[in-house]
Amino acid sequence: MAVASGSPARVALTHETMWRQLRQLLDRASAAVETEWALDECLDIVIDLLGADRGMVLLRDADRTTQVVNARGHKRALAIEEREEMSRTIVRRALERDECVVWHPLAAGTTGESPSFLMLKIAAALAAPLRAGRPEARGVLYVDFRDPDVVVDERRVEFFMTATTLFGSLLEQAERARVDREHLREARSHCIEVRSTPALRDLLGSAGLAAIRDDVTAALAGDRPILISGESGTGKTMLAHALAEESGRKPIVRAVLGSSDDLNTITSELFGHERGSYSGAVGKRVGLVEYAHGGTLILDEILNLPPHAQQILLDFTQFGTYRPLGHTGVDPRRASVRIIAATNGDLAAAIRERRFREDLFYRLAGIEITLPPLAARREDIPALALSTLRRGDASRAWTLSPELADLLMSPQLEWPGNVRQLEHVVHYARDRAVSLEPRTTELRPEHVVLRELSAPSRRPSAPPRSAAPVAPPGPNLTDRWQRMHADRASLEVLEEQLLRDALAEAGGVVAHAARALGVARTTLASRLEALGIRAQQEGTRR
Repeated sequence: MAVASGSPARVALTHETMWRQLRQLLDRASAAVETEWALDECLDIVIDLLGADRGMVLLRDADRTTQVVNARGHKRALAIEEREEMSRTIVRRALERDECVVWHPLAAGTTGESPSFLMLKIAAALAAPLRAGRPEARGVLYVDFRDPDVVVDERRVEFFMTATTLFGSLLEQAERARVDREHLREARSHCIEVRSTPALRDLLGSAGLAAIRDDVTAALAGDRPILISGESGTGKTMLAHALAEESGRKPIVRAVLGSSDDLNTITSELFGHERGSYSGAVGKRVGLVEYAHGGTLILDEILNLPPHAQQILLDFTQFGTYRPLGHTGVDPRRASVRIIAATNGDLAAAIRERRFREDLFYRLAGIEITLPPLAARREDIPALALSTLRRGDASRAWTLSPELADLLMSPQLEWPGNVRQLEHVVHYARDRAVSLEPRTTELRPEHVVLRELSAPSRRPSAPPRSAAPVAPPGPNLTDRWQRMHADRASLEVLEEQLLRDALAEAGGVVAHAARALGVARTTLASRLEALGIRAQQEGTRR
């Protein structure tokens, strides 16, 4: 029998060869999570055994069109133009009939059915839906033969249909693994790295924090919610993590509040959403509360939570129940978490001004801990600086010179950025020290840049996010109104371009773009919808 140039040699499909190849398919299927090439390798096995020329896996998009995701031809990837050289008629028919479709010249009713067969010189083809237990097929497995002497017998069809079942399971397994990895990445983005913060005993070892030791001891003795207040940069999140770590309440999940005022976005971030619960919700999302079940949920900057969203948090703190967006069940879901809230704002003033619910305050303030500013605990500064230095570079036995210790404790330094500013100063000084003296292990005053100590103290502190913005003075309200709208329009143009650039770099995937921008995926999806920017449907293979 003549074999076309470049075509695989035909294999005699005996029971022995069929089961040997099926075992190979099973081996590849079991390794699907471990290698991204599993589908290609399985296609190669099917093509070789059937004696086919090309094999493809096509998946349905959200608009129900099919796209080729894997395409092989005798142990090689098909070029982009080759991926379209197939019979779309057979693919469509397999989906419409929901069954394996066999086309070859001797099959009943196939004469003249598809002009593409003549044009592409396809002698025979097989297509079958991929479903893996789903009620509706998610794609199609397709192979075709270019040799006119090929015989598509019952044994080849049987093998092909068995392979289709394995491919469906393989795709389902890979999709579940992808979703799990996305959830894990999202959870990790909110989890605090254990090694990045000191232990509780080290934090409380400083003399400047002696006043809060009794409160910390009381916090460790029970499970009541904790409210930590203090100026920005005093180490509230660090203390919250140390408390959670010492209490053993894990996992430790952090929610940074205030990234959005949209109630749906906030609800989705904290409690999750079901697929289709709002425009752009192409898949289910697990909320931070569910991630933190059995552990600790750190609510950073609680005062940034807008009043209309405080009710949903109040309900959760009272009853331990919540409803994800789109949840249709009769009963709400439950989660057991210990809440540690933190804020650098004036909660008492916010309650008086009705910007923060008093009943929510009492639900969160089971134990109150106030961290003093760094300027009020100057005696701790040398030890804090040395601890920061050694945590950031454990490869050297760093020390501080007495002159530098005196400089950092100087009353002339206001330290408005508190511990965060001190860490910045120390890291910058360490880099300068190493660049000037590669083998040094001592930090001295000449390594510190004076502007790093003085400039921040002259910067006005930013107003709390929840405070109403103060309009700049001007002689004419109309002019100021028009100027504000012009500025807003310019900002939207810049925002739209930035989001388009982020989507382009992320291949159109919203979740990837959100991670690159450092925002919640639901926040980004909301802004894309508001600006009319279309993104790739998540969960769709391209």
